[in-house]
Amino acid sequence: MIKPLLYGLLVLLLGIAIVGHYLYQKEPARAEGQDAAFRLTAAELLEAFQQNEAAANDNYLGKWLEIRGVINLLNPEEGMVYLGEPAAAISVSCLLDSVLKSSPALLKVGDTVSIKGFCSGYLM
Repeated sequence: MIKPLLYGLLVLLLGIAIVGHYLYQKEPARAEGQDAAFRLTAAELLEAFQQNEAAANDNYLGKWLEIRGVINLLNPEEGMVYLGEPAAAISVSCLLDSVLKSSPALLKVGDTVSIKGFCSGYLM
């Protein structure tokens, strides 16, 4: 009676390990070839989340967005670009792929850019 239970548990754990390994190794989604569900400015996106976070999550969370804004901060080592007004307390954070890390001179603070990406929510 114990042996079949142990075999079943072993098969279950092996299945969980395989699925976990697959999800860990899975390549992140690429913006190339994806159509943006919404095109808006960084200020519009920030305002939507500040006005009603639940409604903004319903509209934007998990969708491809194309955001236009001024770069107010760059962190090439981490691949981060922050869009928004230079004096603003909050910004839209964009995590870029290896392009920024390999060619940091492509972007400069003060440049106006459009970045297409996947919305992961409003983080404070």
